[in-house]
Amino acid sequence: MAEISASNNNNYSSTSTSITDLNVDSLAHCANYLNIQDISNMAMTCKFFRNAAYSDSTWHRLFREKWPEHMLGQMPQGSLVRDAYLSRRAAVHRFSFVDPLVADFYTDARPFDHVLLGKNDIIFSQGSLVQLLKIDDFLNGKECLVSLRDHKARITCMRSFPIDDASFIRSEAQNDENVLITSSSDHSIRLWWKGSCFRCFRGHNGPVSALSDKLLGDKGSKVLASGGEDGTVRLWSLSSSGKRGQHALNATLHGHVKPIKLMTVAGHKTSLLISVATDSKIRVWDSTLASASRLSDIKLCGNSLCVGFSCWN
Repeated sequence: MAEISASNNNNYSSTSTSITDLNVDSLAHCANYLNIQDISNMAMTCKFFRNAAYSDSTWHRLFREKWPEHMLGQMPQGSLVRDAYLSRRAAVHRFSFVDPLVADFYTDARPFDHVLLGKNDIIFSQGSLVQLLKIDDFLNGKECLVSLRDHKARITCMRSFPIDDASFIRSEAQNDENVLITSSSDHSIRLWWKGSCFRCFRGHNGPVSALSDKLLGDKGSKVLASGGEDGTVRLWSLSSSGKRGQHALNATLHGHVKPIKLMTVAGHKTSLLISVATDSKIRVWDSTLASASRLSDIKLCGNSLCVGFSCWN
């Protein structure tokens, strides 16, 4: 019996199979069920496992899972998929990418005064002219430039707001559209939609020098704030009727004695407006109080002029 048992054990030992007896393709197939950390550990185990872990099929799967929109077919001839994965991962962590669209678009020799980037367009101003470059039309070789020429003097500020904040536009409006608002040295503020002037607001006794970066108020009662070289802050109702914006002026706020240069709406409370003028003072206004009362004043040190600011909270 002892001889028989020993013989069986010898037979068992001679027929046993280890994982190293698998071919590399079979092991690479098993690696397709592992995550990136397990594959890295596998590659550091031994040379045999490393060959399987470096298989293109394994890294193809990892690449597709991480960046499904990126085409591996764009790799240079002879590049390994693992190298492409690691190169792109390093680029992501460095925020280093090749621009998806590089194109020269020539206008006249004058510099741009203001530039805005929308969802599907680039908006820029030169003097009194506003131009919209439609990106999709440009890529498809169609007529892509829309010129807005209603202003009679230099554009001083441009803002873009979602269509659902402008409750006066109801027909043919889609939720992902934006309206453009511009101010000018011609004393006017114009609201643009679908390539034409939809509203014109007038009331400042001089050039309009600033617009608020956000709209004041809650949904359904949005108000635009503007500042002028006349030192006043004016609040405009965007729900006013009439093509020329009659009855749009809600309030005129006095307090600054020099031109207003910057305006912002508080992030934590959309009724609070902050304005900065060349009189070196910052003023805080609450649009919900009677006549939009001034809450406080802040005097900048010396005669310094604020060149930029933002209210985060």
